[in-house]
Amino acid sequence: MVSSAFQPPSRKSLTLSLTRLLTAALFAITVENVWIDPWVRFHYPDFPSLAPEPPGIPWLATFAAIGIVCVVLLVGQILLMRRAGVSLRSKLVAGASVAAAVALSVLWFCVTSGISHAPRL
Repeated sequence: MVSSAFQPPSRKSLTLSLTRLLTAALFAITVENVWIDPWVRFHYPDFPSLAPEPPGIPWLATFAAIGIVCVVLLVGQILLMRRAGVSLRSKLVAGASVAAAVALSVLWFCVTSGISHAPRL
């Protein structure tokens, strides 16, 4: 009789699940505000805008929420990369999606605040 090494069932990582959820929410908000809302406003001028305007309280609250989510995503990604129970593929996909979400957030800030182009180093 051949004995095999005991392998515990794989558990889903809470950090990975949270990263996926926050990344999806960030993608949805930025894509809606950057691309969908201007398209809807162009084709249907009477439709109310869902994107917050820059000097107002809703814009500041959205900016703060997006900033907090970006920081949580970056910290979560660092913790995820150090976790041993998560596959390398999941780590790489999560890392790429976090990088894309943070880049979209910067684009959201530039577009909604009225900055025509991002500052260059």
